Amino acid sequence: MHQKSLVGARVGGVMSVVVLGSLLTAVPQAAAATPAATVAADTTCSTNVYKRTFYKNTSFSGSPVKTDCDSKISESWSGKPVSGAPKDNFGVRWSVKRDFGSGGPFTFTASATDGVRVYLDGVRKIDLWKNTGDTARSKSADLTVPSGKHTIRVDYVNWSGAAKVAFTYKPRTSAAHDRTKPLAPTGVKTAYNTKTRRTAVSWSANKEMDLASYSLYRRPVGSSTWTKVTTTTARSHTDPLVNPDDRTPYYYEVRAKDKAGNTSSGSTDIIVRPLPIVTSLTGTYAKATGKVTLKWPLNKEPHFSHYTVLSNDIVDGRYVWVPLGTTKSNTWTTAPVIADGETRHYRVLVTNTGGTTTYNPNWLDANAPHELWLAIPDGIAPYYAPDLTLGTCAGGIQATAIDYTPAPIRDFAGFEIERRTAGTATWSVVLHQGFDPRRDYATATVCDTPPTGGRTYEYRARSYDAAGNYSPASDITAVTW
Repeated sequence: MHQKSLVGARVGGVMSVVVLGSLLTAVPQAAAATPAATVAADTTCSTNVYKRTFYKNTSFSGSPVKTDCDSKISESWSGKPVSGAPKDNFGVRWSVKRDFGSGGPFTFTASATDGVRVYLDGVRKIDLWKNTGDTARSKSADLTVPSGKHTIRVDYVNWSGAAKVAFTYKPRTSAAHDRTKPLAPTGVKTAYNTKTRRTAVSWSANKEMDLASYSLYRRPVGSSTWTKVTTTTARSHTDPLVNPDDRTPYYYEVRAKDKAGNTSSGSTDIIVRPLPIVTSLTGTYAKATGKVTLKWPLNKEPHFSHYTVLSNDIVDGRYVWVPLGTTKSNTWTTAPVIADGETRHYRVLVTNTGGTTTYNPNWLDANAPHELWLAIPDGIAPYYAPDLTLGTCAGGIQATAIDYTPAPIRDFAGFEIERRTAGTATWSVVLHQGFDPRRDYATATVCDTPPTGGRTYEYRARSYDAAGNYSPASDITAVTW
């Protein structure tokens, strides 16, 4: 008959002794924590694969004998588990950190000879810590795992004899136990084929361990009704719908379903525009060059081909959209534009790789994001100089500016009269005011203080418009007082 050896282990100052047959055997009450320095820092295991460490004692102390990776816990050692470890009184620790998705109900099951303990995030869930000889026993625990990433740790010790250990964890997939919805799928990507006019959709693998299938849905932009495209276990699908005109945008989303029949919410909706669009258009006018610079967000869709820039101009007596050119860039600088104070209209169209271009109606659309209404500064001065007359008034010299242009075609807003002392270069403004629009002619008058000491004043007049542009000055008129 095989005799178990007498083994004593002290953990935290506590030792327990049990009688097996005619022998006394000491059984540790708790496994000592592994010092961080003893774990091989250079051992990295694949996703959801256990890191396994072997110890030449049952207290998991000191440097590990070996550290490697293990895809599952299912061992039966009849001798030394690895080189450097003893046949008896050794310990093995497995740990893995994995994403449980939405979490939910799980069953943890451990089976072992001698001692095995299972932890979830450091909390003990299974405790079979007893010298059993060569006979294995098992235990299961039903528990709820929260969503997200969690760490499973399995500690096993063999005091003597056969060394057998196994552990599994799996979701409970019956509707009676699992009422947790899967997480919504992520990583949804789309690709539009301009030759077939069809959309391919792909997505990342769901983290759920009890996933049954995915469902792909579609709806037209502007509609709230979803249409199921397919149900599949794959992570990609090409929508059989042929886009009717390359201009109809659709939303796509993916939903996950688990084996208990719970369905996730939809993934983030992805809009597919067979024909990319310009979402905004801005522009600036440079007074120095007279040029307009247009800018818009650069399209990065793989089926984008180029842009066409247009200006709304008069052709044969009517306004039409005139192409200025094409570009793959997201900026455009026009030729010089007359600074006439008018509003200029620009539009940017997109063409995809299939040759379809943004619909281009001839009328203006103030709400179109790819259309810009740009006010050009008025840089055109009044063409004619006003007349200037001098006379006398109660206070001195009366200066009067007059313009006889008919009211409907006047291009000025007021008059400015300036004065300087003869022989000097500096002009002083003595009048800056608008005119009475009710008069048949435009005029403005000022009574100016006369010069003294026999000096001579020189006067001139100009008209100005609302943008601050000035006409040529009138002839200079002098007066000596």
